[in-house]
Amino acid sequence: MAATLKMVAEDAGVSVRTAGRVLSGMGPVSGSAAERVRRAAEALAYIPNAAARNLRRSFSRTAGVITSGGSNEIVYTRLRLLEEQLRRKGMNLLIGAIPSSQSELEHMLSDWTGFAEYVIFTAWPSSWDSERLTVLPLHFLFLDCDPGNNLFDRLLTKRSSGIRDAVTAMIRSGCRRIAHVTGAHTDSGRIEGFDSAFHPEGEAVPIRIGTAGLELSDGYGAGEELLNSKADGVFFDTDRMALGFYRYAHEHNIVIPDDIAVIGFDNDSASAYAIPALTTVGHPAEEEIRKAVEIIASHDPHHIAETVYFPTHLILRESLRS
Repeated sequence: MAATLKMVAEDAGVSVRTAGRVLSGMGPVSGSAAERVRRAAEALAYIPNAAARNLRRSFSRTAGVITSGGSNEIVYTRLRLLEEQLRRKGMNLLIGAIPSSQSELEHMLSDWTGFAEYVIFTAWPSSWDSERLTVLPLHFLFLDCDPGNNLFDRLLTKRSSGIRDAVTAMIRSGCRRIAHVTGAHTDSGRIEGFDSAFHPEGEAVPIRIGTAGLELSDGYGAGEELLNSKADGVFFDTDRMALGFYRYAHEHNIVIPDDIAVIGFDNDSASAYAIPALTTVGHPAEEEIRKAVEIIASHDPHHIAETVYFPTHLILRESLRS
């Protein structure tokens, strides 16, 4: 049987309250009594009950995050930034992946009650009903995913801003036939940003090329259609697609950016080391995480849910003609 705080207190000859103060560091206790408590806890291999401790404090030092479970780099970047910034606030991070059903999610969140008070979603299936979360004794934030209502804090990425800047930069560099290589399930923000850069009276012409996915192979596979379209500039929905096209270009003697300017999206670490270095649109990950941690650390009982949009930004590199 696991040791309890009461067992530690009895072994040390102090009250349960005194033992709790020693082990939590929450109050002054005489040196000899404190030493007896620490020795008893060590001898009994006592492990504090985090949930009970958090409930007594009325504020948890742990925040949860539910991710997509995907393997793309932005997932890891956000987790790293979140862990770092919470740690600076003296807090811990509890991580889970979005399950296959909303019922499973609700069971998971029920298990987290008492450990975490705030939970951040970085993924949310559009078919799920976020209003069902309101019955749970937790506070929820949605980061770069939309629950479909304004009941919760929403920290949303405005993808269109950086993409519009990217296409505008291609037009200014002299590109006149600009392709958008886009996945079958891409978000509307990418399409909106691309289309908004073109003007009816302008010389530049938009071209749309569809792919099944957003990976290296999809970018490589779009190469032949890009070549046939005579595009002199191309925006890919992801850096992975753009780097896949790099291989196709190498194999077919296409020179980047002289023959075709290339811009990706995500600012994956590999993009800066490609030859030529890939111009890309970066996520506002640091700004979004900073705002999320600010909301959590404030622990404001009167906080009103808000929606904040964070713009993406263009990162100019060698794959765009100057």
